[in-house]
Amino acid sequence: MTDTQNKARFAAAVYTPDTLDRMALLHFAEKLKTQNIKVGGVLQEALLGSEGEVIGLDAIDVATDERLPVSRATGNKGECGMDVAALADTTGIIRSAIDQGVDLVVVEKFGELEKQGKGLIDEIMQTIVEEIPLLISVSASSLDAWQECSGELGDVLSFDEKSFQDWWQSIGSGVG
Repeated sequence: MTDTQNKARFAAAVYTPDTLDRMALLHFAEKLKTQNIKVGGVLQEALLGSEGEVIGLDAIDVATDERLPVSRATGNKGECGMDVAALADTTGIIRSAIDQGVDLVVVEKFGELEKQGKGLIDEIMQTIVEEIPLLISVSASSLDAWQECSGELGDVLSFDEKSFQDWWQSIGSGVG
């Protein structure tokens, strides 16, 4: 994927099912934090069982490293173990980052709920309105919906730390 850049201060970090390092966004945020750059937002981490199967999903508050268990296997086939209250708490994490005036907000992800105008979409759009740099993960299959939602104003990046660093520098923020 070729990175495209414009003057907007937000970017879609596009991943595919073949993306090898889905933790690149977390690693990038952690690197910035070691450089005293205030990073806030919410990322996700899949929890894997002993045979590599997904057994749950945690939301990670990037600023505090607090984990919220948003999904756990229920043991009942076809039953969703989504914790709606924990999922709702993620909106507060992003609102707090905005209120604290962080240097960068990272969000995983623009997904099905956001496509429907639900989930984290209000907080994502508020971050953009506040002109706080935003780096959001978007699946390749959701890129058209993201582009429509964002007015095709943001950058489109490959899902790797180098692309994130180059974008960060291009918006005038630089990487320490």
